[in-house]
Amino acid sequence: MSITQPGRNMLSGIGDAAERSVGTGASDLPAFSDLPEPVMASQAEAEAGTDATKMMSPQRVAQAVVALGGGIRRGGAGDTSTGSSVTITDLGGVSEPDMIDIWLDAVSVSGSDSLLIQIGDSGGVASSGYVSASGPAATSGQFTTSSNGFVLYQAGTGVWRGVVQLRRTAGNSWVCAHAMQASDGGLVISGGGGKTLSGPIDRISVTPAGANTLAGGLVQLFAGRAA
Repeated sequence: MSITQPGRNMLSGIGDAAERSVGTGASDLPAFSDLPEPVMASQAEAEAGTDATKMMSPQRVAQAVVALGGGIRRGGAGDTSTGSSVTITDLGGVSEPDMIDIWLDAVSVSGSDSLLIQIGDSGGVASSGYVSASGPAATSGQFTTSSNGFVLYQAGTGVWRGVVQLRRTAGNSWVCAHAMQASDGGLVISGGGGKTLSGPIDRISVTPAGANTLAGGLVQLFAGRAA
C-alpha cells in the first residue's frame, strides 16, 4: 500500500497494487469481473417495501413513497371557464388512492345552478347514487341536496373558493366533506356525502347541477395514499 503524498491522487494506491501484481501472478485487488452486478428493485418490489437485498433508483424511491403512504401528490388541473363539465384523470401517478383533494379557485357557472363534484372509475363518471347535502354555515334550514353528485350550494352568485376532500373508507366507498366561500359576497358553505363505486377511483368531474355551463376559474386535484 502506498502512502499518498501531497499532490498525488488518492487512487495511486490502486495503481501501485496493480504494478506489484505484474510478473508475480498475485493480485492485491479483486477482478472487476468478480464483482456482482447491482440488482435494481422493480416498481412492484419498491411499492411492496419488503425486499432488503435490491438497490433503489430515485424513481423507485418516489414510487415507494407514494405507494406506502407518503403524503399527497399534485395531479391534474382543469379550466372551468367554459364548457359543460371538466373531468380530470391525472391523479398524480397515484394508483388506487385513499385521499383526493379538489381545490376550487374562483369556479363559477353561468346561472343559479349548484355545482356537482362527481367521481368515477374505469366504467366512467358516476352520475347517480350519491347521498349529498350542502348549505350555508350560518343559515338554519337553507340547504340543497343531490343524488347526482357531491353538491356545492349556490346562493345565486356562486363563485366557489375552497377545497372538497374525498376519503376512501373501505373497498371503493368514498365520503366527501367541504367548507368554502361560495360567493363574492362572503357566504360560507359546508356539507358532505358518500358514494360507492364499482372499481378503483380514477377520475373526477366538475359540472353544474342543471343546464348552466361553467363560466370561470379552475380546479386543481391532489391525490395520495394513507400510511
